[in-house]
Amino acid sequence: MVDKEELLDALGSPFTNRVVSRFHNFIYTPEEVLDQLNSIALSEEWGNDNFALTKYLAVQVPWSIEQGLFTLGENQWYVTAGNLQTRYGTPIYLVIERNQIENRQPWYLRTVGSQISAPDLPSAPQPPDEPEIPNGVEIVMMHDHILGDNFERVEFLRDAPPVAQMCAVAGAIQWSLNRNLQIPYWYYGKMQYIVPLYLRSRENIAEMPDLVAPIQLNPNNLLVRTVLAPHMPYANARVAVKRHDQLPPWLIDTWKEFSRQLNKEEIENPEASGE
Repeated sequence: MVDKEELLDALGSPFTNRVVSRFHNFIYTPEEVLDQLNSIALSEEWGNDNFALTKYLAVQVPWSIEQGLFTLGENQWYVTAGNLQTRYGTPIYLVIERNQIENRQPWYLRTVGSQISAPDLPSAPQPPDEPEIPNGVEIVMMHDHILGDNFERVEFLRDAPPVAQMCAVAGAIQWSLNRNLQIPYWYYGKMQYIVPLYLRSRENIAEMPDLVAPIQLNPNNLLVRTVLAPHMPYANARVAVKRHDQLPPWLIDTWKEFSRQLNKEEIENPEASGE
């Protein structure tokens, strides 16, 4: 019978920005089972090939294991599909078996459903606690040309000196933080934040921002790693909330608009283009 240590060992290090690759090395997930999960869960947009759904499971299943929220059967183990539910509010479960094919992933996703046969049903995992952002901490840019290739969204800053660009980004971050507009965002094995950047207008914070900035909390500063188009961090932000409608409406709307244009690499590691 499997135990927590065996599962964690098979998962490998959580400190990665390639969580889907890590998950695929751990569990074989047939496309038809992902399609089934998508069909029975409360409707939301998961992008091409359900890749954002795979990423959701790639974060939530390890959380379940780390938190000991899995149950055992004779030849199977069970976890929830994160906090996904059916249209009637019933939790959805994953049934996982040891893979019998040699030299493949150690586990196999047998089926999903809201009514499975199991001795005990598991509870859903909880997202890790969000870090506290200290007041008055310095905002530091990782590199001088922080706007990268995003000038099409902030054309008025294209000809500004790099220092002016960095000041504009830092000011927009501070403005949003003062209004608690930051959004939890799972990246590289821990909960961090993205911050909306309103650089042209601040009349309506319900509107889509010009850009978003992933920030890393360090002991003495907030490090801005890059800036992204507003739709790019959706999959990383989605795992941090129980329901997708707990995200800001602008993030949901821009994800719906652009999700089918993104390739798997862009969803897997949204910050890659800024590295």
